[in-house]
Amino acid sequence: MLALWSIATELTLVTPDGNYLNSELQRVLVVAEAAAEFLQNVLESRMLPRWVLEVKFEDKARNRSVTYHDLCPNTPMIFFNHYWEDLLDAPDWPAAKPLYLMPNVEMYELESEHYWRADVVLCKTAVCARYLRQWFEEEGNPRSTRVLYSRHTTSNLALTVRDAMSAHESAALSKKNFSDVSFLHTVGTSIQKGTRQVLDCWFSRSDLPRLDLYINQELYDGAFKDYDGHIANSTNIIVYTGCLMPGEFGHVIAEGRYFLCPSVVEGYGHYINQARSANAFIVTTDAAPMNELITPSSGAIVRTNVGAYNEQFLGGLSPVEYALHNVSGLVAGFSPDNLCEAVLDVVGNTTPEEREHRADKALQQYYFDTVFFAQKMRELWQFARTQSHPSRHHFLRRALEI
Repeated sequence: MLALWSIATELTLVTPDGNYLNSELQRVLVVAEAAAEFLQNVLESRMLPRWVLEVKFEDKARNRSVTYHDLCPNTPMIFFNHYWEDLLDAPDWPAAKPLYLMPNVEMYELESEHYWRADVVLCKTAVCARYLRQWFEEEGNPRSTRVLYSRHTTSNLALTVRDAMSAHESAALSKKNFSDVSFLHTVGTSIQKGTRQVLDCWFSRSDLPRLDLYINQELYDGAFKDYDGHIANSTNIIVYTGCLMPGEFGHVIAEGRYFLCPSVVEGYGHYINQARSANAFIVTTDAAPMNELITPSSGAIVRTNVGAYNEQFLGGLSPVEYALHNVSGLVAGFSPDNLCEAVLDVVGNTTPEEREHRADKALQQYYFDTVFFAQKMRELWQFARTQSHPSRHHFLRRALEI
C-alpha cells in the first residue's frame, strides 16, 4: 500500500494501495496540482477526509476499536515538502512506517531533518536529484535513503479546453499562427516569476509586441502598484488583475502562442509545463529547473547569473549546519536588459516556422516527461509493496536508484 500526505485541502485521498492526506486550504493550486497527478492519473485514487487518521473505527463483529495505523501500519506515506506538521510525533505513528518525501528543494523550510527522515526522496527535477545525491554522499545516509528522479507532469489545460469544443473549433484552436506575435505572462500569486523584469523590459521598448499579463490583485497592489502610471500610458501592455474561473484560464493558456516564463526560482515549473502542453513558444531563464523544461532547441533562454538565497539549504550558501555547499545554486539572476535581449532575438532573428518547430519540440518533451513520470510512479508503487511484502524485496530494487 502507498499513502501520500500534503497540505492543500481538507481531504484524504485513498487508493486501493494508497492514501493521500491534506489538511489546510491554502497552497491549493500548486500542491493540489501535483497531488492530482499522483492520484488521479497514476494511482487511480478516491478521497476520504483527514479525520481517518484521528478517529477509532468500531469493529462490532470482533468487539474491538481500531485506528487507521492499526489497519495500515506498513503503508508508506508521501509528504510534499515539510507539510507533515506534527503527524510523525503522534504517539500512534508506527515506528517502522516508511516515509517518502517529494521536496521543492528551493524552499527555505527544508533542512537535514527532513531529508534524513525520508526512506525515499522523489525528485521532480534533475537538479534536485544531483544536489541530494551529493548531499547524502557528503553528509551521510544513515537510513540508506533512495533518491528517485521521477520528473513530473501537469494537467493539459489546452486538451481539456479542446475536448469541450466541436471538432471544427478544436481544430482551429490547435493550429496556432506563430506569425501573429504577442506575449503572455501569467503571474498568479507568485513574486518569483520575473514580473518586474518583464514590465521594465516592456516599458523600455515601445516597439515590442503586445504583452498580456495576468496577476493576482493582492500581489499587484502589494508589489507593482507603482507601475500604474506606466501601464496606463503604455500602448503594448494589458494587465488583468483578479481571479479567472478555471475554464477562462484554460482558454487563456490554450490560445497563447508566446509565453514569458522567466522565473527566478521554481520547485518544478507547472506554469512552464502548462505552456509546453499548449504547444506554445516559451521564453525562460537559464537556471535549473527552468532550463530542464525548456532548452534553446525548444524555446528561448534568457542569459542568467545562477546563485542562491542564504535560506536555501541545498542552494550552496546556507550557514545552517549540514547544508550543501560547492554547487551552482537554485536562483536565476537576470536584468530587464537580459530579458529584452532574448525577446528581441526571438522576434528579429527567428522565423515563424522555426518558432513553431521549437514549440512542437517542447510539446513532445511534455508528453515524454508525462510518460516517464507515470512509469516511475508505477515503479514506486511496486517498491512500496515490496516493503509490505519482504519476500518481494528483490523486485525493482535498483529501479529507485536510477
